[in-house]
Amino acid sequence: MLKLDYESFACKIHLSLRGRRNKQGKFDWSEACVDGGILCGITFCTSLGGLAAAGSLNIASLLVVGCATAGEFLLFLASKRGLVQRPC
Repeated sequence: MLKLDYESFACKIHLSLRGRRNKQGKFDWSEACVDGGILCGITFCTSLGGLAAAGSLNIASLLVVGCATAGEFLLFLASKRGLVQRPC
């Protein structure tokens, strides 16, 4: 039987809410945008799937999902930058 080692797999995946610095010591915007894009893409696709399953997929719902996803992206960038302190 195949036994998966989840601990070693999980330690290789790291998505931090804290931003990193590049070699020059500045905030790494490219990494933050990629991380935010990944999370927002997941949210957007699951929201569309939920709307389609409910049978309520129309233009108004697409606009709502787009606005919510854009807001999540900006909030994620703000938290990575350190503008929003998340409670631990």
